[in-house]
Amino acid sequence: MHRRTFVLASIATLCLPLNPARAAALGVGATLPQMTLDNQHGVPQAFPGAGTRFILFAVEKAPSDEVNAYLTDIGAEAMRRHGIVFVADISGMPAFVTQNFALPKMRKRPYDILLVTHAAQAAFMPREKDAVTLLRVDQGKITGIGFERNALAIKAAIGPV
Repeated sequence: MHRRTFVLASIATLCLPLNPARAAALGVGATLPQMTLDNQHGVPQAFPGAGTRFILFAVEKAPSDEVNAYLTDIGAEAMRRHGIVFVADISGMPAFVTQNFALPKMRKRPYDILLVTHAAQAAFMPREKDAVTLLRVDQGKITGIGFERNALAIKAAIGPV
């Protein structure tokens, strides 16, 4: 009896969409939902926030490292001046790794990193594997979507800062 339940559950799982977040992703022309996300210091911040022009969104470590390289290069002041917001989805990270390694490292960054701690918080974000999502935003509406794979591509997509 238990084996039958396991087999049925396995089949049901395989029939689900591989990435439900992709199915709900917003596109160009859509309005971003207003919400509050904590930064790496636990301080709540409005998202997308007034003056946001670019949103860099990363789920995986390698793309996140590319965003950090770019933001370290331009600095926190340029980031604020040009309306660049970095959102990192850490919802898939084990709690032990988050608390003992990721957050302490993030707290050393001189700029804010908004954190997604539950996958549902960012289900609307478009994404591609091994890429940083770059949203161009005007008054809360998405005007462009790109997927960049390194710091140089992010710099080229955003332009001079």
